[in-house]
Amino acid sequence: MTDQPRNAATGASQPGADTADHMSPDRHEHVLDTVPASGREAEHASAKVVDFVAPTENLAEDENLINGFKAAFGQHPAGIAIITVAGPEGPVGLTASSVSSICAQPPILGFSLQAKRGSAAIVADAESFLVHFLDADNVDLARAFSISGAPRFGEDMPWEPLPTGEPRLLGVRRVLRAVPLARVKAGPALVFNAAVVENVGDEGSGEPLVYHQRQFHGLSRQSVIDYQI
Repeated sequence: MTDQPRNAATGASQPGADTADHMSPDRHEHVLDTVPASGREAEHASAKVVDFVAPTENLAEDENLINGFKAAFGQHPAGIAIITVAGPEGPVGLTASSVSSICAQPPILGFSLQAKRGSAAIVADAESFLVHFLDADNVDLARAFSISGAPRFGEDMPWEPLPTGEPRLLGVRRVLRAVPLARVKAGPALVFNAAVVENVGDEGSGEPLVYHQRQFHGLSRQSVIDYQI
């Protein structure tokens, strides 16, 4: 593996001078007409939209290291978001605990996917998506989108398509619309940097929903420690 960006479809190295062109949205072609039926098909489809492949020489498969990593992040609470896109067969969505702020000016966010399910491949292939930041009263949505095969976007789950096509889940207070800047293949994961292009919802906050030790938790005023940064 070289240190230069590599085109996932052709394997050809991309010289540094062509990086901006290689990342241009005009270069991205949709590869999916249907939702992949298996995780293997999803991974294959996701690989076709990769902009860069991260070097692998520092990736470790040591069991002790992996167990320590899982233990560390198992004790590290994370916020919950649902990412939705307009798929070729209808709306698609999944939960993500990896959404983070990359930059505020200009607004850039990041998240990662592991394309083990067909919905992840649809998100990977999308030209734009919505990021819904969940509160504790949205926990039913969090469960629905984190359980494989659970019903979604039915009559009992209020949602509406935006003029730009993405499905917005109603009842979620804070929603951002974003477009991908770069999709980086890092080991088995696909890491996104995305530009926020619209504040779809900005309706304050309820009690934040977090994921900790494989369970959902709601934060309340009782959890506040008397210290401000």
